[in-house]
Amino acid sequence: MMGWLCWLFGTCAAALPPAPPPPPAPVAVQAAPAVPDAAPKAAPAPDGVRVALMSSPAPSVGGTMFGADAPKLAPIVVAVAPPEPPAPAGPAAWQRYAVPAPPSLGRPTLTIVIDDMGAAAAQSARAIALPGPLTLSWLPYAPHLREQVAAGTAHGHETMLDMPMEALGRADPGPDTLRTWLPPATNLANLRAALDLVPAAVALSQHEGSVASLSVPLMDMVMGELRARRMAFLDSGAIPHAVALARAEAAGLPALGRDLFVDNDPDPAAIRARLAEMEEIARKHGHAILIGHPRQTTLDVLEQYLPTLAERGFVLWPVSAAIAASLTGASASVPTASAAISPLKPSGTE
Repeated sequence: MMGWLCWLFGTCAAALPPAPPPPPAPVAVQAAPAVPDAAPKAAPAPDGVRVALMSSPAPSVGGTMFGADAPKLAPIVVAVAPPEPPAPAGPAAWQRYAVPAPPSLGRPTLTIVIDDMGAAAAQSARAIALPGPLTLSWLPYAPHLREQVAAGTAHGHETMLDMPMEALGRADPGPDTLRTWLPPATNLANLRAALDLVPAAVALSQHEGSVASLSVPLMDMVMGELRARRMAFLDSGAIPHAVALARAEAAGLPALGRDLFVDNDPDPAAIRARLAEMEEIARKHGHAILIGHPRQTTLDVLEQYLPTLAERGFVLWPVSAAIAASLTGASASVPTASAAISPLKPSGTE
């Protein structure tokens, strides 16, 4: 009986198909983060940030692509450089604060800049009282600076900033001087603070600056700030081979260089000789720029000289008019710092 049953069981088992394997265990799939199923829209983003919707193939599991109802990929935020802001509308600062210039009527023009204004109040007051329009260049550390500048403006003179810059030797240009060895952030802060003290300045020139004017990085920093404020630059020509004027021109600034100093030698006869030299430059080129200082002998000579300009055949212009003429070609040929500068002492000659 047992053998018969075994024979029977074996025969029946052989006739049956093999049992299928057990089904695989379910696999849990982490869905991608979903975003609203809508057309991508430009999302607001802060300045300098752009939202980019990155396209990629739909994800798959087990080799099967998700269909149209699959979760969308989240947008990817990409930081990009902000666009350069447009130039402010309206006239530039060197034009907005310019003093009206008398017409030249074909006569040569002279620009007389008085540097170092404000430190000596009594001498500065004498310079303010001179007939103009002169260009008064103010030291940022002068006492009662705003009141002194306002007095010069009320008398019809144009305003500049005489910015202290590093000099050769032991010359001390004053507090908050721009120096080649200071961190750039410190120099920029000192420059901005000084410019803010003289908001109606049309231009900037160097006070001392025989070392600073040789530094390309420092001059580029100065010209960049002047460009941002839409001001002009007058190169005082503190030292031969200076790069200041070239860096101003490279930055696209309206800029000129002075032709001579009037009072390196304080003797009245020497000052009058320099004035005669200035006249010759103006007759030859159509214009000349002279820099002087509020010193007793300089003021004594200018008090006698300035009232005679018209009868001598000259017109007195502020520095903004000289710059405008150089840009438009209204005058014959305006000399620059590289063309008609007399020999200089290395420092302390401003």
